[in-house]
Amino acid sequence: MDIPHSPFDQIEPRNQIDYMLRTTVQKNTALSGMADQKANILTASSFILVTVLVSRYSELPDLADEILILLFFICLSITFSLISLFPISKNDKLKKSNWLFFGDYNNTSYEDYADHMIEIMKSEAKTYDTLLLEIYQSGVVLGNKFKFIRWSYTSLMSGFAIFLIMIFINKIILN
Repeated sequence: MDIPHSPFDQIEPRNQIDYMLRTTVQKNTALSGMADQKANILTASSFILVTVLVSRYSELPDLADEILILLFFICLSITFSLISLFPISKNDKLKKSNWLFFGDYNNTSYEDYADHMIEIMKSEAKTYDTLLLEIYQSGVVLGNKFKFIRWSYTSLMSGFAIFLIMIFINKIILN
């Protein structure tokens, strides 16, 4: 019986490859932390804005429509920033288990997990394949995080722009 060969069987293990993979994992981890920090800042500052606007709403009847529009966009921004913080399990396009990803082994017994990891570690090709899968899946998750953060920033900026345009039109042009 023929054992299927991995494309990684053709790669000779080298320190440069290990360094490249380690650097990529570290970079993805740092980017994930930055994305979470940005989302937390967006969420906190948006909630502060909502609190201030709601508390001042009755004091500013001339700006009621403008404030409601701004509140809508701020709430949209909060929603996108919170979605970016949700733990997204992984991209299932590959239909391949990643034994370095907690979502693939958290419901597995330690013995099964150890057996899978030992099987991976027996082969340099399987080890590289597993590391590349981990890097790929973390990149997909990062892409989703940054997409929602971008939408959050866009919502917030759009809300402020529309708010200012409405004030300009209502107070300067129409009055």
